[in-house]
Amino acid sequence: MYRIIAVDLDGTLLTSENKITKYTKEIIQILIQKKFYFVFASGRHYIDIMKIKDSLKINIFIISSNGSKIYNLDNNLIFSDNLDENIASKLCRIKYSDKEIITQVYQNDQWYINNNKVENNFCSLLSSLQYKYFYPDDLNFKNISKIFFTSRNFQKLHILKRKIINFYGNKVHVNFSIPGCLEIVSGTTSKGYGLKLIANLLGVSLKNCIAFGDGMNDQDMLKVAGKAYIMKNSDPHLKIALPHLEIIESNDNDGVARCLNKIFIENNKEML
Repeated sequence: MYRIIAVDLDGTLLTSENKITKYTKEIIQILIQKKFYFVFASGRHYIDIMKIKDSLKINIFIISSNGSKIYNLDNNLIFSDNLDENIASKLCRIKYSDKEIITQVYQNDQWYINNNKVENNFCSLLSSLQYKYFYPDDLNFKNISKIFFTSRNFQKLHILKRKIINFYGNKVHVNFSIPGCLEIVSGTTSKGYGLKLIANLLGVSLKNCIAFGDGMNDQDMLKVAGKAYIMKNSDPHLKIALPHLEIIESNDNDGVARCLNKIFIENNKEML
């Protein structure tokens, strides 16, 4: 009896043009009418996810900043877990002067960066937030939900990932959302933890959850769900890490919506 559908956004539900197609909107709305619960689980800031939710005119749960903030159907914050202040301080400094990497910070409703060079994989148009520049000596490190590093020098980011893990171990969760974006949140949260929390709140077994994703930051969510799918366009490392999962059509071909339609509408298997 599937009841919860957890979906990543970028590379999964959204097309490469940062849109949700008309077909996908229709499928989501049909399933919500059939009393399924939707969870949008993303590395994005809550404000950006809310904008997408509002465009669909639906009520959903939100897992934002890779699990750092979780919101219920009434848009109320039900869970928050920020980075340790000392760790946040060191992470904001670790590559601040590196001209090939952008250091980016989510703090409350603010978005801070150290440089906006496009060649460092900076995509400001993906967010409705207005970024500000930060200087480590002037920044208060309280209430930082996520720090992420973007670059087109993937080798540098992989070296940085190993360095951060060696320094902090399980005090942080470190994952790539895409090959050029390394994201760090508190070690006690993740998308998977968020899905567990929401399922427990609803009194629904994780066996009755379906999850979709394409990035390494989706891995633990896909592992805890009773049924999970990965996108054709997924990070190759995710396909290697979860070889048993079915691969569905890409985000640009309505992979999630087509899969849901086949399971719950065409085959009439709502199992409510």
